[in-house]
Amino acid sequence: MPWRTNRGASAPWGWWLRANGRVLEDEDGRQWRSVRDAFWQGAMRFPEIHFFQEQHELLLRVLTAVDQRWSSGTENRLDLFAGDMEFWRFYMCWLSSIGMTKDGTGATPLEAPLSDLGRSVMLMLQATSEPGWIDMPLRSIIEAIRHPELRASDDARQVSLAALERGVAHRRHVFAREQVQQLHLVTLTGLGLGARMPTRRVTWSQSFADDHDRDDFFGWLAEHVDRWDDWGALAYSRGAPALTQHFLALMTAKAVR
Repeated sequence: MPWRTNRGASAPWGWWLRANGRVLEDEDGRQWRSVRDAFWQGAMRFPEIHFFQEQHELLLRVLTAVDQRWSSGTENRLDLFAGDMEFWRFYMCWLSSIGMTKDGTGATPLEAPLSDLGRSVMLMLQATSEPGWIDMPLRSIIEAIRHPELRASDDARQVSLAALERGVAHRRHVFAREQVQQLHLVTLTGLGLGARMPTRRVTWSQSFADDHDRDDFFGWLAEHVDRWDDWGALAYSRGAPALTQHFLALMTAKAVR
């Protein structure tokens, strides 16, 4: 199956597939149950295997991290690859070898930006993620939150923070700023689906000395909004202390990079 990159990075990969009843057909007449199957088995020539879904999600998160080039590479390696440098180097070289990142940019395969193909695959994986990928807040909002000049302009920063909170309010796992009496908190709530009526429950919280420190931490969380569901799942499955320990490891990686 051809990669079909002639439409550039604006359209999700697989835009050319044609619906035929309950299946999708490619230009060679082969039929697929989904766009992801066409990509995984048709284009990538990988076998159909039970853990392919987790590999799709890992690829989505890596492509998103590469696309968000302002995010710390050290943090991404620790968070996505559990600090396994060999695995990270292999994965980035693999992405380069199949054309997902750009050659000839002066950057090594470990630092290269997404190619048009890589971006179109990322858009497809976002659109087909299970559970459905919820739209990320505008990058301009996140960049505004982390812009150092906003530290001297609380009003402008608060506008950006509020815009982010509105944009992520309906995600399954949501970090939020809260004020409980004299406590300045960041909380993580998750949507419980086991009961008859789904409800939100706090699965993690952290207090801060003042609202500025709290907002600084929330701004860092905003840079990693694509990881919120995974962090929420970590807190749910292993408990709040495990997530706190994970955050400390990421902060340490950020400090020493």
